[in-house]
Amino acid sequence: MEKKRNRKPNWTEEQGLLLAQLVNEHKDMLRGKFGPTVTSQGKRRAWDTISQTINASFPLVVRTGDDCEKRCYVLQSKAKDEIAAHKRESSLTGGGPPAKRLSQVADTVFQVLGTL
Repeated sequence: MEKKRNRKPNWTEEQGLLLAQLVNEHKDMLRGKFGPTVTSQGKRRAWDTISQTINASFPLVVRTGDDCEKRCYVLQSKAKDEIAAHKRESSLTGGGPPAKRLSQVADTVFQVLGTL
């Protein structure tokens, strides 16, 4: 009989915001092209450093570097959708309520990704 895999709790908004801020701090290594200064080992060490910082801030759930990397791509995807919807709403003509503001996570991810 197969063992059931234990799931970790979902990422909270605070954990996602901290992850986006840490990725912004390490973006030169994480988003840089491979070369003499940017290696896969360097990127792996950066993700491990990020996971250690998140684990120190939120000790109830242990996240690995791979967990952080996967969540970062999920955050990027959600932020791109939110940014596109924001641009679409803000460019509409006519009256009506103003467009919603971007969430903190989407705003931080936008800083990491640059202009879209």
